[in-house]
Parts: sequence; C-alpha cells; structure tokens
Amino acid sequence: MKNRIYTYNLLCLLLIALLQVACKKDKLNTVIDNRFTTDNQQSSNIRVVNLGGFSQVIANGDTLTNFKVFGPNEIPNLPGTRYFPTNGQLGKTWTIPQDLFNAQHKIALDLGIYDYNPDLNLGALINLQYDVNNPQDVYLLNKEYTTDLPQYQVLPRAITAPSKPDHFKIRIVNFSGHINNLSVNGSGMQEALDGPVTLAYADGTPVSTQTTNVTGVQKASEYVEVPYGTYQFKVLTANGRQIPGTGSNINELTILDPPTSTIAIRQTTQSNLTYAPIQTYQPGGIYTIVISPQIAKYFINEVDETSNIVQNTFQVISDNSPSANLTYCRVQAVNAMPDNQVSFSVGGTSLGNGLAFGKTGDYATMINGTQEVKATDANGKVIATTTANFRAAQNYTVWLYPDAAGNAKLLLVANDLSGTRFNNAEEDGTYAYFQFKYFFFKRYLNLSMGNPYITFTTDNGNPSGINLQPGQPLLQNPYVSTQFSQAKYDLMAYRSSPNVVPGVWADDIPVLTSDQFIANKALYTNAGRALPAHEPGIFTVALIGKTGTGATTANKARMIILKHNK
Repeated sequence: MKNRIYTYNLLCLLLIALLQVACKKDKLNTVIDNRFTTDNQQSSNIRVVNLGGFSQVIANGDTLTNFKVFGPNEIPNLPGTRYFPTNGQLGKTWTIPQDLFNAQHKIALDLGIYDYNPDLNLGALINLQYDVNNPQDVYLLNKEYTTDLPQYQVLPRAITAPSKPDHFKIRIVNFSGHINNLSVNGSGMQEALDGPVTLAYADGTPVSTQTTNVTGVQKASEYVEVPYGTYQFKVLTANGRQIPGTGSNINELTILDPPTSTIAIRQTTQSNLTYAPIQTYQPGGIYTIVISPQIAKYFINEVDETSNIVQNTFQVISDNSPSANLTYCRVQAVNAMPDNQVSFSVGGTSLGNGLAFGKTGDYATMINGTQEVKATDANGKVIATTTANFRAAQNYTVWLYPDAAGNAKLLLVANDLSGTRFNNAEEDGTYAYFQFKYFFFKRYLNLSMGNPYITFTTDNGNPSGINLQPGQPLLQNPYVSTQFSQAKYDLMAYRSSPNVVPGVWADDIPVLTSDQFIANKALYTNAGRALPAHEPGIFTVALIGKTGTGATTANKARMIILKHNK
C-alpha cells in the first residue's frame, strides 16, 4: 500500500514539473523603437517650398503638425506626427501626399508661423487643385520684410529629364523684394539687391541668355541644360553686383557686410568675398536657384556682437532626386611638355587640340571603363600613351610632362571635388570627415625638369607641398586648405632635399600672388568692388618647364594654376 502511495506521489511531482516546463515562457527584453513613424504615402506632384519660416500645417481642416511653441530659454521637444515624422513641423520642402486631397482633387492649406511672441505669428490660406499633368511648386515667402512680395507664389516645376543624359537642368527664380527697413553699422548702410538677376558661373560669365536679366515680373526663367559637374553658380544684379547665397552651416559665412553683402570679418573689415556654395550637380538632376529675402547676421559693434539683417539671398533647390551617377566621369588635359603643341584624346574623344605649353583643354564627359589615353604632337605622331580605368562620378586631369631624360610621360590624377576634409577624430571613421560647400583647396605637383625635389611655401615660410618629386603626386590628404579671411599671400618654390626643408628659394621661378587665384578680376572692379585676397575652389598648382640645360624664356620653370570647378 505504501509503495502505491509513493508511486502516486512521484507521478504527481513529475506531472507538476512537466506542467511548469510546458508553461514556462521566454522573458523578452523590452525594446523601445525610437524610429520615426512613416507611412507609405503616395506623393502628389505639388510641392511646398518653405522660404518664409512657416512651421505649422492644417490641410482641409485636419491638423498635420504638432503646434508646439517654446520660449527662448526652453529646450525644444518636438514630437513627430504622421505627415512630419522627424519633428512634427514643416521643413524646407514638402511634397503633399495624395491622400490629403478631397474627392475633387482639391486641398485647402492653412499654413502658419507660431512663435512664443504673438506679434510674430503669421498665416497663409492656400487653395490648390491637383492636376497629374501640371507639377507645381508653392513658394512661401517672407512677405512681412518687404513692400512688394506676396505671401506665396505658385510656379510650374519641370519633371522631365534633360534631353542629354550627362546634363542637368537649371533655372533661376526671382522673388527679390524691396526690403522695408535697411540696416546700418560702422561699415555703412545696407545695399539694395532687388531687381533683375542673372545666373552666372564662378567667373561671372552668364550661363545662358534664358537665365539672364530675369525680372521680378517674369519670376522664373526657362530651364537650361548644362553638362554635369562641380559648379559655383553666382547670381548677379543688373549692374554686376553679387547676391549672397544662404544656407551655410558655418556661422562665420552667414555674417554680411551691409554695404556690400560680402562676408564680414569684423565690423569694418571685409573679405570682399560673396558667399556662393560649391557643389556637384548630378547628371539627370533638375535644380532651381531661387532669390528671396532671408535673415542673415551682421556685426553691430567692435566686439563682434551680431544682430539680424534681412537681405535678398539665393539658395539651391533640388527639383528631383537624381539617381546615383554610375556611368559618367569628367576628364581634362594639360600640356606641361615644353616646346610642344599637343593634342589629347581618350578612347577617341578629344580632350583638346593643339594645346600649347602650359595650356589646358576643356572638360569632356566620359563613360566609365578602361580607356586608352593618347598625346600626339603637331605632326600627328603619338608621343605618349597610357591605359586608365576611369571610374564613374570621378574627376580626372591628364598631365603630359617630361621625365628626367626629357621623354614625354602621361600622368592621370584624380581630383577630389567633394569638399570633404579628413578629421582624424575616430578610429572607425565615424564622424571623421568635415563636409564644406565653401572651401579653398589647393594641391601641388612637380612636373618640371631639373628640379628633383620641390617644396612649395607661402611667403611666411609655411610649407604646403614638401619634397615633391616629378610626376609623383601626393595621394594621402593632398589638399591644403585656407580660409575666406586669409590675408593676401604669395606662393614660392624652394629646391629642397629629403633632409633639408624648405631648402633654397628658387628665385628663378616666378612667385605666384594670391590674386592670381581670382578667375576674373573684372567681376569685382566693374561692380565697384575691391578685390579679395583669393577665391574659393579646388585648385592644382603645378610647377612645369625646365631648369638648367635647355631652359629658355619660353620654357623655363614656372608655376601654373588649374581650377577644377567652374
């Protein structure tokens, strides 16, 4: 009997243990998902471009933003919303989703600026009709600072790709206004920058007749097609003055000199440079450069305190999202071979015909891949060849130069036009780069005969390129950076050696002055402006020519400047 009881108790214990195991659940760690909530929304072809600082949106009576307001000393906490998941407020651009339109394809937008100071609150009521065949941009403007601008303006927008796949499309939109209250400081009274505008390249050359003298009545030019590449577009008034750009993330570049709209160094010290971003315009891209009143800064006293200033400025708006450039690259050629006129070709595409010593051919757009590069003399004889693998989205310069024996050699150099600088901050590369849109990058090359080692310095003795040997470019961190506030300087060449830097000044090689980096001095002088110390861009400074035996006045060693952005 006792054995039966023990057996029964044992079976009960085993059954309870099995039930506990069967009911046991894995304990899951609590995971908080901080990702923005996003819905797969179908976009319309109507886009809001917010140039007026609007933050809140009501669509057909439905509140889409968070309507949060914070005081000047409060830490903002902006919760996301369904249509604005990042911070719950309207940003620079917003493409209106299709589901916000009613059955008649209409939408009533109530857009607002809400501030802790009620006097700064503004609103705009806009009724829009969705038409699948009529893409539109709704530009919100800073009406309150001017006497002649509306609160918003609706313009058509291009969505058709450029006719040439290696080109991009660009236009200019003029919303410049007459500023109500001009600012003044110790430098003088603020200038007026309203009126007709012209889109120009970095040297002041107009891009097209279609983007020249675009008036406020006309508002928008036609789109024009331009070969893809890295450009510093400028916007000029009718009398040639430069309108400043906006949007820099570097505070010093946002401080204007009121009388000239140039970048101010101190209240009465100017750089004489007008901010305009340098960036790559992708093949297939569509862009709008728009001028409108925006808030910047200016110095109000001698201790560098600043206040707000309203001035007409320009910014670049992308009208589409071009795909990654996996096909095209840009190539140009330079003849650094003394006593020769040379023609260059890559895979049958000409890079320049009959280029004299020290001259540069125009950029050509190439399809990526392995190509043969040729240099031929005036008689058509091939004097140098090389095979190179051209990669998409890259920029190359082909240099023809003499080796120590005087034989022609081709050197292919890849130019970094991205505007990035290595920070050397993290071992894994995280946050290890700075990205700039306004920069002064210079690279140095030694392509001369009779100069086995060359060190480049400024006139204060600071070396830039150390012990550069002929035909051997520096590959790691090759660019030397300077600043917009740089004073005038000279570049000098020294004959150095591995153990002696900078060496002996090569006084037979002409000194380069910093104003030689200015592409077109008339761009400043014709507008009554002082010359800056130099101009921004990506440059190569190359020592070419001969020293010693065979050197003549025409072919003796000298430095040349090659600018890689336009």
